[in-house]
Amino acid sequence: MKKDLDCPYSMIDREIICEHKTARVTPEDINTVHNHDGYEIVFFLRGDVNIMIEPNMIQMQRGDMFFISPLVFHGLNLEDISGYERVVINIQYECLKQLGDEETDFSSLFRSAATPDMNHLRVPEEDLPEFIELAEKLQVSMDSKEFGHSVLSKALLTQFLLLTCKYSSNAPLMKKESIMPHVVSKIFDYLDTHIEEDITISSMAEALHYSSDHLSRVFSEATGDSLKHYINAKKIALAQKLLLQNYSPYDVCFMVGYNNYSSFSRRFSKQIGVSPKQFQLSHREAV
Repeated sequence: MKKDLDCPYSMIDREIICEHKTARVTPEDINTVHNHDGYEIVFFLRGDVNIMIEPNMIQMQRGDMFFISPLVFHGLNLEDISGYERVVINIQYECLKQLGDEETDFSSLFRSAATPDMNHLRVPEEDLPEFIELAEKLQVSMDSKEFGHSVLSKALLTQFLLLTCKYSSNAPLMKKESIMPHVVSKIFDYLDTHIEEDITISSMAEALHYSSDHLSRVFSEATGDSLKHYINAKKIALAQKLLLQNYSPYDVCFMVGYNNYSSFSRRFSKQIGVSPKQFQLSHREAV
């Protein structure tokens, strides 16, 4: 996966990526808020870890499975970086669509009644081995060069998703147990409501009745990102969604609260790696 830690946007450059990770986490992996252009499944097995999926912070427990939709910001907060074991599966947008059919919409796994862009399941201990075995077979198949490995990988991923669908239909609804600091939750709420406006930290601070320095500090402590950087990244993520809906780049500029197209285009290109127009054209060609 292409990833630049100075930029919160990561392209999923293969149809499927599956990694059972047990190695020590580097400090650079901690509190790095980012998003992807495809789907992500985080299957937690061991460690002392909080996961941030906007706007919540959740303390992970063994068997937790998080389904994160494209362009949703998320990151980690690790108390102990030596014992974090998890399975991470990334799926390109079009690949997930092609795995299903009119009767089987796998994207439904990535939303819930409580949260439209994320789903959270907890697999009981007795069912974990079946999920882990499938994930490990998928990883081996993805790393293989044998004839038909790509077809086998898609079949194994489909089996994993079908097993998850079967389990989720009978699983109890997970209660929202966010440990996100109250002030940071208010920041997320404010941004969701005002993201299409020309937001400044000072105007947000005035509306929320805090100082600018306080908002910036608590947000950085909770997410590992600067508030100013996150505001811009959030606007660009919205711009991506609007461009994919075929709004013109010029109109999108003003729809996400920029007052100058040149500034918007520079910010977009820096974060995504291509201009708004190139981004839109590339996704039209991929369809």
